[in-house]
Amino acid sequence: MIPRKPSILFVDDEQKVLKSLMRVLRDRRDTWDMVFENSSVSAVERMRDCAADVVVSDLTMPELTGLEMIRQMRSAARPGTAFILLTGNGDLASAIEAINAAGVFRFLTKPCATPDLVEAIEAALVRDPIPVEAETPDAESLARAALAGLSPAIAVLDAAGRIAYLNDSAAEMAARRDGFSIDAAGRCRASNGESGKLLLEAIAAAAGSPDEPPRYLALPRSSDGRDLKAVVTAIGPGRAALMVTEPDRVAVPTAESLADLLGLSRAEAIIAHTIAGGGNLEAAAALCGITIESARTYLKRIFQKTGVGRQSDLVQLVLSTPAPLVRRSGCDTSPPGIRSA
Repeated sequence: MIPRKPSILFVDDEQKVLKSLMRVLRDRRDTWDMVFENSSVSAVERMRDCAADVVVSDLTMPELTGLEMIRQMRSAARPGTAFILLTGNGDLASAIEAINAAGVFRFLTKPCATPDLVEAIEAALVRDPIPVEAETPDAESLARAALAGLSPAIAVLDAAGRIAYLNDSAAEMAARRDGFSIDAAGRCRASNGESGKLLLEAIAAAAGSPDEPPRYLALPRSSDGRDLKAVVTAIGPGRAALMVTEPDRVAVPTAESLADLLGLSRAEAIIAHTIAGGGNLEAAAALCGITIESARTYLKRIFQKTGVGRQSDLVQLVLSTPAPLVRRSGCDTSPPGIRSA
């Protein structure tokens, strides 16, 4: 029996682009079964009739965008079908949406060099199929929502440093291109050459072995000289996780969260919040509108409620709560309207 050739579906509303693809890939006709569609709607119908192994599509099309087309195709695609998006727009936001929201395997910019396109298709054909349970929409959306709500920047990468997932914090950090960024081919980059080399080595090692221990790195920034702090860890076959924090994004828990977590009154929570943020008791008293003597009394009550005996221990307790992990759009230090003392 003659083995079935992999089926590759190319979709682009510009006929000249499709003709160019036919020309540069003509030597692949013996190894791939290639189909070319200039309508995203027709491409969806074709997938319903005969699902392709790999779909290579333009991102911006008039009937259905590449993302909309992929979402419709997923109900007809065979398990393990990979999607590759090409676009003339090197916009990071489009790349992130393509990778995260639509589960795109690879994001490439146009014009794309033929060797890069061939490498991407071949990588898609030999990659491990996604387990069925991982493709469940509810589980996938819940996992992404949970990661999106975290303050630390989190990225999932392959061994070459290509992005498989970015949470919202990582997307914002990468867009600033200050210490950490994503290039046009979807690869993770560090701004500094030496740290970039170490970062890619750590990613390759973690993706190559589940037993690889975590590696800790400092990624220099040009804006203020304060490094990003990163850890690279193995999370599964061919995948590594990159977690990054930046000093100006590590927020002290809000007074409201401390009131709930530690059982504090409004004034006590504001005092604990102020001290954990580097303020002194005088500043906390002013925020609460009380005397310094009353603030000292409140501080003693905080110690009794939390079981600590020093301000340094209180700071450690406050920063060890899960509240700093919650992603916030800003670091509002003004006291919220929480329950009264």
